[in-house]
Amino acid sequence: MRFLTIITVLGTVFLFAIVARAHPASGIVVDSKGNIYFSDLETVWRVDSAGELTVFRDGDRGRHVHELAIDQDDNIYGADISYVSEKWISSIWKMTPSGDFTYLLEPTADPPRGMSMWLDTSGNMYWVDQNNNTKTQTLLLRRPPNGEVTTLAGGAYGHVDGRGTDARFGSIGGTTFGPDGNIYLTDSGALRKVTMDGSVTTLATNLSARSSQDSPTLFSSQHGGLAGLTVATDGTIFVADSGNRRLLRVTNGKVETVFRSEPPFFPTGAFATKGGDVYVLEVGLTLPNVTSGPRVRKLSPDGTISAVATIGEDRSQRSTQAVAVERAGVVAESALQFIWEGRATKYALLAMAVFVGIFFIRRHKRKRNV
Repeated sequence: MRFLTIITVLGTVFLFAIVARAHPASGIVVDSKGNIYFSDLETVWRVDSAGELTVFRDGDRGRHVHELAIDQDDNIYGADISYVSEKWISSIWKMTPSGDFTYLLEPTADPPRGMSMWLDTSGNMYWVDQNNNTKTQTLLLRRPPNGEVTTLAGGAYGHVDGRGTDARFGSIGGTTFGPDGNIYLTDSGALRKVTMDGSVTTLATNLSARSSQDSPTLFSSQHGGLAGLTVATDGTIFVADSGNRRLLRVTNGKVETVFRSEPPFFPTGAFATKGGDVYVLEVGLTLPNVTSGPRVRKLSPDGTISAVATIGEDRSQRSTQAVAVERAGVVAESALQFIWEGRATKYALLAMAVFVGIFFIRRHKRKRNV
């Protein structure tokens, strides 16, 4: 019994570590002057046009900023989520390029329906209302400045193109506005577009399908996990497929891989500039719970990939600091990560652990009966 207890405890700790990192930051935006803003989940960083890395918004332990948005005036928007006194506390904020901070929604455990960091040029907010546990319905809500919330699109859980409530969504992940003013989002393994009249169309499907060139997945055995996305001025869409460690480019329904992250990094967010560059946010993770990032790299129109910034975490000081890392991503995979990613290997080891446990339990019982 002691053996099984140890296995149970280790398995719980291991699973908790994976779940804790299963939803990393995907927020990265670039303003009109070339300043890059990105989140490391707690701190929001800025890389100016000269390449200098500074803190844009200080982070607090336990307060998470997953996504970022930017408007035509270069204001940065984000949403905070934290867990305090057995309650989820959320807020929505805006920061000007000069660093002036204001709340659009003060921290609260009971936010108004439809409040969101995603705003159009008229001040309407857009919010995805879904429950991935019950899978009963998925709605894309619109909240105008007067607060009268309506369903722009969506209804019962599923996948159906259409207009308004005739359309159906599954599990929506990444969300962004395109330069055309429409909303683009990932829905399970699909890429979809929602116009301002509520018309939903599917632009590509089966984006998470693995190829022979893909390295082992991080959080799943057979399928990748789609995260952040961005739309270029010419309509090309870039999607971060975190699970398969790659950045996808979707052009008129054609899907191709244009960027790959080597372990321990995997891409979570992207932002396309008017000049044609795509900045990719990558998070470094070696299981069970060792971070090696995040970092930002740039994909140029000619396919060149260059390093922009890397953030390191000083765990002994419990603080985050900027570091210069020339060989980012060379951190070796741990044995635990190999087990987690190896399909046949991990199942064989788990089976061996069970048989060994049964063997010792029976042996112990026989000794007691003698």
